Amino acid sequence: MNLNKKDAKNQYTLKEILNFVNGDYKGFFAETHIFTGVSSIENNKADKVTFAEDKTHIKEAEVKAKGLVIVDTDKKSSIKNKLMVNNVRLTYAKIAGLFAPIPYHNPGISDSAVIKDNVKIGSGVSVNANTYIGNNSEIADNVVLAPGVKVGDNVKIGKNTIIHPNVVIESDSIIGQDVTIEALTVIGSEGYGYISTEEKHYHIPQLGNVVIEDEVEIGANVTIDRGTQTSTIIGRGTKIDNQVQIAHNVRVGKNCLIVAECGIAGSSVLGDNVVLAGGVGIIDHIEVGDNVKVGAASIVTSDIPSNSFYLGNPAQDKMKELKARALRNKLPEYRKALRRLKETDK
Repeated sequence: MNLNKKDAKNQYTLKEILNFVNGDYKGFFAETHIFTGVSSIENNKADKVTFAEDKTHIKEAEVKAKGLVIVDTDKKSSIKNKLMVNNVRLTYAKIAGLFAPIPYHNPGISDSAVIKDNVKIGSGVSVNANTYIGNNSEIADNVVLAPGVKVGDNVKIGKNTIIHPNVVIESDSIIGQDVTIEALTVIGSEGYGYISTEEKHYHIPQLGNVVIEDEVEIGANVTIDRGTQTSTIIGRGTKIDNQVQIAHNVRVGKNCLIVAECGIAGSSVLGDNVVLAGGVGIIDHIEVGDNVKVGAASIVTSDIPSNSFYLGNPAQDKMKELKARALRNKLPEYRKALRRLKETDK
């Protein structure tokens, strides 16, 4: 069963769910049994799906669960209706996605929307109240523009993308398909570039754009600046949390995870599968290799090779940082020892 946004519905039979995910079902429900959503174990009724991935939750599900319980293939239980799979959380996420509502899905164009000249709008597009679409922009099939969205001139938005309320997408931006951008985010804002003299700071015009590739998810209150001359790029499958700042000319690779309150300064490059924990700062013109992890609140001031785990301020290899922290924790003891040595010398 292949589903996209316009196929989504609010109930599925057991047979449809089993066709959608890989697993081995054991229980007494008929293939026509209907499920209407997901739930916690405690609130699991006959028409709901839940999951149990450890002994504690499996025992709870054995007593309380009335519906379908997703469990690990290798874990034994007396749960009455169970779907045994290799990856419990992934399977749950896929099934939960079936029931997720499409926000602001209202195909058609609101009377209060402003559509400028030479705009192309595909089929099944939802253009909600008080939206603005600038000249020569292209909106592909099944895109959702929530109330208050502003799309600048010459913007391209790919199919099945959802733009939440009051998002601003500035001119020349390119947004891929199956992208989600949460409320109040700004794509293509003016980059922070100046030439300073004794008299004043002269702004450098930012004449590039932003490219968001397919299947990217961007949280609320995120700012991604346009490039100075070329593109700021967010690679396919990358997920960006709330309140992140990405400066001009930054290139983020594929399938990266960038957690809340990170800041990436201009012209830095992140490889594929990079993970930045909360509050990480990266100074300008840094290169971070593939498969790198950077711990929370770390400040990256030099390039990081691929397959590394960095921590601290300034960030360094995890083991070096942990050893340094251990030594710093002993400084009070060392100070006392030095005092005793001085007293002995007297």
